[in-house]
Amino acid sequence: MKRPTKITPDPIIDAVVELRYVSAVPPDAILGMLFAQVQSKYTDFKKLPAATLPEEIRKSDPGLRFSPYYQAEAGPFKLNVGPRVISLSNTGEYSGWKEAFFPELKELFEKVKQAGIVKQFSRLGVRYIDFFELDIYDKTNLTIRLNDKPLESLQTTLSAIFRTGDFSTRLQTANNVTVNVKGNKRNGSIIDTDTYFEYERGFNFEGLLDLMNKCHEESVTFFSACCNRTFLKH
Repeated sequence: MKRPTKITPDPIIDAVVELRYVSAVPPDAILGMLFAQVQSKYTDFKKLPAATLPEEIRKSDPGLRFSPYYQAEAGPFKLNVGPRVISLSNTGEYSGWKEAFFPELKELFEKVKQAGIVKQFSRLGVRYIDFFELDIYDKTNLTIRLNDKPLESLQTTLSAIFRTGDFSTRLQTANNVTVNVKGNKRNGSIIDTDTYFEYERGFNFEGLLDLMNKCHEESVTFFSACCNRTFLKH
């Protein structure tokens, strides 16, 4: 099933593919080994806030466990690297999965493989954040009721996790929120889906690209199920 293409303008404001991994090398060696492979495109890595914290704080705070320490940009893509996580994001104007995002992922993870920094992966996630300048609850198949009546509130936020086969999706929706879109503050609604595959025993590069495509398709299917058909044809 293809992602709906008739929503105009394109609502995607952020798209991220994240892989959490167990390192095959000491943390201090990761950036240098990866940089040797990606430097032809990702040339200038900058430190992110997590990298500036004392080591004892990073180790003791579970919220920082999978935080990236460095980031580099190349066109519409941002590469984030940490001792337990690698992610690629497409911010701003979405480039399209088949057209640009997946080819960039394919090239990147071939270089990650060549870098030799990954012992095994533990989680793959595909996340999309869609923004709409309207009340999204009027356009979705989601129903929230109070005392058997449609919920009326100044702002409604929903967070839930769903399981479909080998994949899980964390859904977060909110209306009447202010979001930074291309440097401008705009009021509206968001649909945030994070579809992921986790395997405690770990997985490797074999079949990784196929798994990415399957995770993406599951994300598309889930998003489509959330929205009513009339809205998708908008």
